[in-house]
Parts: sequence; C-alpha cells; structure tokens
Amino acid sequence: MNYIVEKTYLNDRKRLSPVLLGIVGSFSLSIFGAYVGLHLEDIGTTAIIIGVILALRNIYQLFLRVPLAQFSQMIGRKPLLIAGVFFYASSLLILSFSYNWIVVLIATTLLAIGMSCFWPVIFAYIGDFEKDNIGQMQGRVFQGTDFGTIIGALLAYLLLKQLEVQYRVLFGWSAGVAFAGAIALAFFIPEVLKKEDRLQVESRIKALGSSFLAMFRNLIIVTKQKRLALLYLFQFVLAFMEYMVVAFVPFLIVNEKNFTNDTVAQILWITAGVLIFFKPYMGSVIDRLGYKKPVILTLLVASVALTLIVFVDLLPVIILLYIVYSASILTAYLGMNTGATRASKPAHRGIALGALGFYVSAGRSMSTLILSPVWEKFDVNVVFISTAIAIIAATIILSLFSKFFEKSETEQL
Repeated sequence: MNYIVEKTYLNDRKRLSPVLLGIVGSFSLSIFGAYVGLHLEDIGTTAIIIGVILALRNIYQLFLRVPLAQFSQMIGRKPLLIAGVFFYASSLLILSFSYNWIVVLIATTLLAIGMSCFWPVIFAYIGDFEKDNIGQMQGRVFQGTDFGTIIGALLAYLLLKQLEVQYRVLFGWSAGVAFAGAIALAFFIPEVLKKEDRLQVESRIKALGSSFLAMFRNLIIVTKQKRLALLYLFQFVLAFMEYMVVAFVPFLIVNEKNFTNDTVAQILWITAGVLIFFKPYMGSVIDRLGYKKPVILTLLVASVALTLIVFVDLLPVIILLYIVYSASILTAYLGMNTGATRASKPAHRGIALGALGFYVSAGRSMSTLILSPVWEKFDVNVVFISTAIAIIAATIILSLFSKFFEKSETEQL
C-alpha cells in the first residue's frame, strides 16, 4: 500500500521532542553498549557471566515492554519517556561505581527498565501525531540517535584516548550529561496522546499490575493478527543479528584485530556522521514501498557485510563495511516500526508496539544466550560468520512465508 509522502519539518515541539529524546537516549545507550562488555572483561569477569549480563538486559524487557507500553496508553507518553531517560542516566551512574559484575548487573537492570519505558513509547508517540509520513519522522528520530552516538563517541575518545581514564570515569561523566538532558526534556516535551485514545481505568496502579499479569495473554492476542505476526517474526530475526553486533563488535575490534579501545568510538562516530544525513530518506523509502521488500533486502546485505568484516584488517574498509551494515539495519528497523504503527489502531498502538518490543528483546536475548557459548568455545570470528549464515537462511524462509501470508489474506478478502 502506498501512502502520501511529504517532507516533514521539525517546526514544532511535538516533532522536535522525539528527536531530542533520541539524542539523549542514544548517547546513554551508545556509551553503555560500546563499553560495558570491555569494562566487565577489564574487572576480570568470565565470558559466560558477560554473556548472561548482556542477555539479562533483554530478558528483563520480555516482561516489561508490553505492560509499560500499555501503561503509556493510560497515563500518556511523556511520563514513560522521561522516566526512561532518567533510568538510563541512573544506570550509567551506578556503572561509575562498579568494581565487580554484581554492581554491573544492577546497572543493567535499570537500563532494561529504561529501555522498556523508552523505545515502544517513542514510536507510539510519533504515531499519535504523524499519519502519512511515519517512516520519515522515525528517520528523523534516528538522526537524533546519531547525534547522540556521535556525542557519546567523541566523549569516549576524549576521555579514553586523550586523558587515558578508566571506563568508570567515562560512565560517570556520561551519567552527568544524561541527567542534564533528562531534566531539560522534562520541561520541554509536550504530551501528544489524546484523551479519547487513552485507556480509561479506575486505578492506574491496579491496571498496571493487571497488565503485568495479563502480559502474555495480550501478547498472544496481538500476535494472532496475521499482519503483525509476520512483522514480529522479521523483528525477532533482525534483533538477533543487531544485538550480536552490539555485544561482540567491541571484542572483534579490540581483541581479534588488536586496535585500541578508542577505535570502537571512532567507528561509531564516523558511521553516525555519515548516515545522519540519509535517515529521513530511508524512512521515506519505507513510506513508499512498505516494509517487506526493503527489510528482506537489507537483512541480506547486512549479513554479507558482517561476513566481510571478519576477513578485513584495514580500518577504513572495516568502517565502510560497518556503515553498510548500519544503514541496512536502520532501514530494517524503520520498516518494522512503521509497519507495526500502521497495522495497529490508535487505541491499541501502545500494546502493539510493546509487543514489537517484546520480540526485539526476545531476539536479543537469544542472541547472547546462544552465541556466548560459541564465543567461549571458538572465537568472536566464528560468532560473526555463524550469525550471518543463520540470518540469511532465516530471511529466505521468512520471505517465502510472507507469500503464504499474502495469499491467505487475499483468499479471505
């Protein structure tokens, strides 16, 4: 289905707010994602425990994303978004005092709560006011996440390379920046969820508790919708690959290819700096073509890029391949978010996107739980190659499966 696509402008608070949220949120996540694994290794944590902690970050979200997204349908989007950013900042602050993996686990728990408050809700936020150009607007949000990544990477480069500080100092400085951003956003962003689209309940606290108890029932209800079910399957595959790279690329760069730890930051800010100009156009592609064909193509391209990275030792080529991979992954995520937003009704958008987040967390959890033993038994190169092969196979199967879904929908009509 084709939609009217016009250029969107950040000419009011409701459109600018998710971009600013993306900047602050991505700043925090980029610091955590790039350096928590290396920090754990630095304080003598075993590979299995590192894998479990990275997996728990997403396992928590299996139980949090749907209820918290549904809660945003009751109280509005703004409270959850602001809470999410504060949880990010608190996580970084705790990391700055972490001398053993138990403290890192506490920080990871707070980060998981923050992500559950933040990501499903920010896409629901966009769907509440944007009707025709959802993909393009989400692309602008990811432009914001690139700004956040660049700021985080430059801060990491300054502290780790120039000042040669420990990871805990980097986490502490990052926490200060994140808290300042959270306070500013609390005063700036408006609420966009209309009263008529909110879930009316007698007690919000009781309703939140009930939503936790009914989480899997609600998850099954939305997953049974064929259009959403296919989206969720693609999202699981996408998240599996994406989180593998988040978890293991620092080890590939530092341990296998023998670059310094600040090289991870260089790769991130260069990639973000290149892609930042193209993200709204990637979203426009989704608005015009739908999600299936772009997602299938980008998953295959990303898998090839990951395989090539293993066999390349020249940093400029590694950066180029990482840019190709990142552009592919971003386009696929825009497709997933836009597709789920369009397939859900306004009154049920929170739970539909919360369910999408559940499958994100499920894919990421399975990624670390499955691949950490592979990493320990073999090496990180095998992790990358085996993941690429698995994603190519899964993408081909899902593309054939999507034709069955389309045929089934046509017969029902």
